[in-house]
Amino acid sequence: MAKESLRIGLAQLEVTPSKPTNLGKILDSINSVGEKSDIVVFPECSVGFPNGKLSGEFVREIAEPLEGNFVRSVAESASEGLTLVLPIFEKADGKVFNTSAVIKDGKVVGAYRKMLLFDAFGFRESDFFAAGSEMVLFAAGKIMCGVITCYELRFPELMRKQVMSGARVVIVPAAWVRGSLKEEQWQTLLMARAAENTSYVVGVGNAHSAFIGRSMVADPYGVKVLDLGYGERVGRFEIDNSVVTEARDKIPVLQQASKVHDIPCRIL
Repeated sequence: MAKESLRIGLAQLEVTPSKPTNLGKILDSINSVGEKSDIVVFPECSVGFPNGKLSGEFVREIAEPLEGNFVRSVAESASEGLTLVLPIFEKADGKVFNTSAVIKDGKVVGAYRKMLLFDAFGFRESDFFAAGSEMVLFAAGKIMCGVITCYELRFPELMRKQVMSGARVVIVPAAWVRGSLKEEQWQTLLMARAAENTSYVVGVGNAHSAFIGRSMVADPYGVKVLDLGYGERVGRFEIDNSVVTEARDKIPVLQQASKVHDIPCRIL
């Protein structure tokens, strides 16, 4: 039986305040890794991020609809058979969403709007963005993928819901803010989510100076199998679907987890 695999490209971009500059970086990344990949993933805020603090004015100015020029230009560069996960600031219904567009064969097939916004560590993402209301899954090749965004990594219920709905790989575009022990938190959470869900987890970080970069892949046993380190760079990893099956056979946490909701909790 032929091995089912997914060749994934990770584009750890150093995003700038300039939308045209960022578009050029994205197109260069597709040219660099797209030909040998089935899917290429970009970091949160790929459309742009200021040199200072994020502002409502900046977000409104750089936001655009899914059918806008930025997404269309990226989609048109994608060859047949290539899937892209492209985070933008999406303008829709008089609001702005922190959105990851899913592009397949040169067309936008859907999008995930970040639901749990980063209102923590003194920052209020909800001042700039509206929250999404549903999760999405999509097939890349023959492998089902889910997507969550950055801060949502701290909520194990989200990834568990996607995995129980069929995801075998969960993609996490991020702009993980620098700070004390933040790199350790980011990588520990990625590995923990992978282990507890016996799934591959792919985190793609923004290399802007405000963020940590450190894109990585954790396998279904929670082992770090790729780490891009710091700065702007691209990487590749081939995901083996049989490793997911093997891990789920050996460690049936997903089967056992289905019983957890029915367990009573008694206060002593």
